[in-house]
Amino acid sequence: MTGLTGELSSPAAIARGLAAVCAGAAALCAVPAAAQDYPSRTVQVIVPFPPGGLTDGLVRQLAAELSQKWKQSVVVENRGGGGTTIGTAQVARDQPDGHTLLFTSTGFVTNQILMKSLPYEADALAPVAMGGTAPNVLYVHPGVPARTVGELVAHAKAHPGAVRFASTGNGSSPHLTAELFAARAGISMLHVPYKGAGPALADLLAGHVNAMFHFPASLALARQGKLRALAVAADERMPDAPEVPSVADAGVPGVVSGSWFGFFAPAATPEAVKDKIHRDVAEALQAEPVQRYLRESGMVSPPMSRARFGEFIASERRKWAEIIKARNIRLE
Repeated sequence: MTGLTGELSSPAAIARGLAAVCAGAAALCAVPAAAQDYPSRTVQVIVPFPPGGLTDGLVRQLAAELSQKWKQSVVVENRGGGGTTIGTAQVARDQPDGHTLLFTSTGFVTNQILMKSLPYEADALAPVAMGGTAPNVLYVHPGVPARTVGELVAHAKAHPGAVRFASTGNGSSPHLTAELFAARAGISMLHVPYKGAGPALADLLAGHVNAMFHFPASLALARQGKLRALAVAADERMPDAPEVPSVADAGVPGVVSGSWFGFFAPAATPEAVKDKIHRDVAEALQAEPVQRYLRESGMVSPPMSRARFGEFIASERRKWAEIIKARNIRLE
């Protein structure tokens, strides 16, 4: 008989069967092995911003912890320019093995909406681990005749366009948060963009502009009487500043906004490697030096699974797409 039984019992068939079994076993073991061996060399973390600022500070704290855990160097490289697209594109084009990562912020989402074209595909990078979040706080110069959000809204309605708000640039988190606030409050304000937080804060302190959404770190200036903190753009008050109400508590619902910071990897990176990075970053976030930096910077690191981080990114995209369209915001 030369049917199926004969085929399977031939030496050639047996050899082919063994080869198939070995190939299948290798495929099943490849991903876990990749994760077990990761990282096998220096890990490069690209930050698409110039040195300094919360993004740079937080990732360097995490890099120090990860270097110890991985027994490999974790090198942070600042690659600013192009509204963060230059550094982002570099990671998107790199080998998908987890040895080149991106640590970026809110602009990763808003650039996809504001820019006509990007030097990389929007889905070329996958969210891996949330690093931290910093809610935006609404500050005004002490000369502004408003001590509450309600008084600021009334002032803006009585004097359309008279309230000049600063931002760290067109399309930045402070800019978009102010536009979201204006839309929800039904007021008109004049946007004054700056190239970075330093000059924007300097002009706010000098009274050249009236208001600005910025990080909780500037609460120190408010406590010195140099600024006035009216509200925080969060669901609830900050534990370290219970005297500052949320924007919703102050009478304008629907204003939840801040900057977030997280790790991304090329999308084709093995899932097990991305899982390992996520777990190790979550552990690094609990280290005391990192926790101290978060506290001093007014940031928090909410526990967030990889899936939840991806959902968060998608929700951010929907929220900002709506406000950018409604307010006709463009990059000049």
